[in-house]
Amino acid sequence: MNQSDKIHEALQMIDHHDWYWMMSEEYTRSYNAARASMRAFVATLKTITNESTREALRNLWLVRYDYARDAINGKQTNTTAKEAELMNTITLDLPTN
Repeated sequence: MNQSDKIHEALQMIDHHDWYWMMSEEYTRSYNAARASMRAFVATLKTITNESTREALRNLWLVRYDYARDAINGKQTNTTAKEAELMNTITLDLPTN
């Protein structure tokens, strides 16, 4: 798997992660699934060689986490600009094939 594929896989993991797992009626199952998802994401990050891309993906994960946490607590936050900035970094660092 080349670096572009690994970056796309990490982005898919972020998009498919259940950020609202703690609100599930099946808490234990949702917690375990979210934890497994996070571990898989970390393992994928370790295979990406570009440090700035790894850092941007890590920060994107944290931005999504913070957004979900704020939403659960009834706080409205706008993460669009930060997500766009991180996606720009990730896109610029994509290797050209």
